[in-house]
Amino acid sequence: MVKILRSYLLITILACVFYSSAQAQITGKISGKITDAKTGENLIGANLLIQGTTKGAVVNVNGDYVLNIAPGTYALSIQYVGYKSRSISEVQVQADQVTTLNITLEHQGKQLKEVVIVQSKASREKETALLAEQKRSVEMKQAIGSQEMAKKGVSNAAAAVTKTAGIVKLESTKNVFVRGLGDRYNSTSLNGLPLPSEDPLYKNISLDFFQSNIIRNINVNKTFGAPLYGDNAGANIDISSKELEDRRFFSIYFEGGVNSNAVSASRFAVADGAFSYFGFLKNGRNTPITDLTRYTFNSGFQTEKALSPINTSFNISGGRKFNLGKSTNSLSLFGVASNVSDYSYRTGFIGQATNTGDYQQAMDVKRYDYKTTQSLLGNAKFRHTKGSVSLNSLFIHSDAQFVGNYLGYNKDINDNLGSADAENSLIVRQQNNSNNLFSNQLLADYKFSSKISANIGTVYSTLRGTEPDRKTNAYAMTASGSYILSANSPGDNNRFFSLLDENDLGTKAEVNYQFNPDANFPVVLTLGGNYRKTDRTFNFTEFDYQQGGLSVDPNNPDAALNQQNLSAGAFKLITLWNSSNLDPMYYIGHRKIGAGYAQLVYPVSENFIIEAGLRSENVKQTITWNTNITSTVTDLTTPPSLIDKNYLLPSLNMKYSFNDNNALRFAASETYTMPQFKEMANFLYNDINFNERGNPYLSPSKDHNVDLKYDHYLSRKEIISVGAFYKNIQNPIVRMIMNTPGLDYSYVNTKSANVAGAEVELRKTLYTFKGKKSTSDLSFGFNASYLYSQEDQTDVTTGLVSATFTNQKGKMQGASPLLINSDLSYSMDNDKTSLLSTLVFNYAYDKVFSVGTTGRENVLEKAVPSLDIINSFGLKRSKLTINLGGRNLLDPKFELTQRSTSNVTGKTTDVLISSYKRGITLFLGLSWHL
Repeated sequence: MVKILRSYLLITILACVFYSSAQAQITGKISGKITDAKTGENLIGANLLIQGTTKGAVVNVNGDYVLNIAPGTYALSIQYVGYKSRSISEVQVQADQVTTLNITLEHQGKQLKEVVIVQSKASREKETALLAEQKRSVEMKQAIGSQEMAKKGVSNAAAAVTKTAGIVKLESTKNVFVRGLGDRYNSTSLNGLPLPSEDPLYKNISLDFFQSNIIRNINVNKTFGAPLYGDNAGANIDISSKELEDRRFFSIYFEGGVNSNAVSASRFAVADGAFSYFGFLKNGRNTPITDLTRYTFNSGFQTEKALSPINTSFNISGGRKFNLGKSTNSLSLFGVASNVSDYSYRTGFIGQATNTGDYQQAMDVKRYDYKTTQSLLGNAKFRHTKGSVSLNSLFIHSDAQFVGNYLGYNKDINDNLGSADAENSLIVRQQNNSNNLFSNQLLADYKFSSKISANIGTVYSTLRGTEPDRKTNAYAMTASGSYILSANSPGDNNRFFSLLDENDLGTKAEVNYQFNPDANFPVVLTLGGNYRKTDRTFNFTEFDYQQGGLSVDPNNPDAALNQQNLSAGAFKLITLWNSSNLDPMYYIGHRKIGAGYAQLVYPVSENFIIEAGLRSENVKQTITWNTNITSTVTDLTTPPSLIDKNYLLPSLNMKYSFNDNNALRFAASETYTMPQFKEMANFLYNDINFNERGNPYLSPSKDHNVDLKYDHYLSRKEIISVGAFYKNIQNPIVRMIMNTPGLDYSYVNTKSANVAGAEVELRKTLYTFKGKKSTSDLSFGFNASYLYSQEDQTDVTTGLVSATFTNQKGKMQGASPLLINSDLSYSMDNDKTSLLSTLVFNYAYDKVFSVGTTGRENVLEKAVPSLDIINSFGLKRSKLTINLGGRNLLDPKFELTQRSTSNVTGKTTDVLISSYKRGITLFLGLSWHL
């Protein structure tokens, strides 16, 4: 089937090129803009029709229209939903000439007496502009702009994309799932250029990094096209950064808020030596120990108390455009600086259970989290008559730290003392992850002629991440009520230091050729190429406390864990090498991707457009490592992990427009999915509730994708959309519990998986009132997706890792069968004030957290609803805006459960694995803009 599809695409491209080159050139045309008479806003999607014919044109996303016609005199009709229709007669068209006709339309019933020339640019931050772009696109795209993000109270990119159909963010993971496909199946880019990940556990950079104040819009492309990298089966999420929209702009915003849980905590705990308001490291990135007999750590185990846990957000942005001489050339400068600080606290439960429901761990949790992010964005853009050149620089510093106290039963700790003495266990974990991303982009486009245009781009990103001093203490409480350090394993008490350095270079170059630029729907051939080079080094050192049950006061552990007791032999410091070796363990990953592609957009008719593409891509990935498990350095019999693949990836997108407001789209493609560096590097990552190690013998997956979607556009703000999709994945990569005594996770390739589903979207204005001095409306948004997934789970061995699955078939990890996003908005506007109030609801049904093996059933993340309310009140004369609202108002309980069958009673029950609430967040903000 794939070979047939490839042959069909090649034949289609050749036939379209041959046909297009044979077309006769049209010798006259009408062109111009259609704008709002009052605001000058481009009316994207407005219709212009030659009276007495079916021939016409539609305003594109740039605000322009072009109507090609034989020489003569014509009468035109102009229509746009919500605006007064109008007619213009005696429009003359001459051979080989362009008749420029810029037209304005009014909301009211006044007949315009003349054509007014207005130069305006559509803002790609607005819902109307993005919906118009979606309407014109051949591909299936969804986008959310900063205007809609503000209406729904969205604070970052992760929250934004979950407002679109089929996308959910699990509470247990950092990145989003698209149509049931998780991080590995998706890709993230900034202004069309790739970005590295800040976390060795993930492929994509965390979308939480991108605060709403630096986002112009986010495009979610759920279908594959030749210009995209082939490692993409779920969606490409492209963040478009802000640039100057007006001649000058200045805005300042401050927000304060509280989390109901955080303010209720009697003592908000933070790690010793780690906490600072802006999250910058106090003690640097390097390991302080150079001699295992010297206790030279920069901080202790005793936690500190934070000041009042008040959430804050601050940003300032501004820019100005400069005209260069008397020409149309201009230079615009734009910048944003922001800081976000967030406190949260939760109490709950974590556990581990056997397939019979017996707990191996059952502990009550108190966890204190503090996150802070600083963002700096600078944009300089030079525009000229033939194109533009822009430079974007983005710096993001993010620091996330937490203190977790886990009290209860832990089998390894308690049973090590013996049943007569073991009473309870206490684990205290202090963790800090600090990351710095610096990305510089150069983008340029140039129009050589009416037929030929080109665009190029290059990006160089550096990521410096560190986990500078993760501390874990495990205590066992004896019958007398005193505590001793767990002696089950030296690793029960440890300090962990890691460094992640990643350099990422990406380039693209693309040439577009229009065979018949004067046609209403020109034939466009695109030829392009990509190159990406990624180098990552991850090294880590763990210091374990080897001792025999040292008596410790958990409220003052540093009284026992210090230089005096180290020198006295009460405990020893050892590394994971189980010796005095201080060399860090590490893995080094290199990846190169080179690609060339061709894509043809061919309008079979004014109603039917085909976009066919073919991408050739080579990917080479090499990973070497040196850890206490295995080593490619010291053991020459252990080969490096190597993937070297060539892919030929076809794509087909088709759009049939029944009329201007109804369109049917179809897409089919082949892509692949690469295993990630950390999934193949053979090192062990330790967490409180699990351990995880890589599998060097994983292979890429092959993905076949089919989509069908119908759109009905009710107006420039309204749409009804229904779609369906199917994906077949060969050799999918599955995270599972290994056949080991401990609860260790790893990865294997299974045979195949199938994903199918349906999506529906509705945007509708329920009520509109227009008075002499004020207007108001009530609008409703809704999207939902149903998902069916089935993965083959036959017992499998990939390299040295084997999996004995509990069930032969099952749902894919993270695949929620039902997702619902909905919002209800009321807006009012007059000469003095404005009001926008929005109620936002989200719901995600039960989904698989981890796939069951060795008799254990799947761990499920239970259904969770959420409700937010956002209010914005504007005072126009003073240019002030007041924001007031609440998030997570329902405060649902987040739960992980695992089905088990008791050996004693034979009954099947759901055993609780994790449970907690996040609390309600209330906020008040004030902004001023010029």
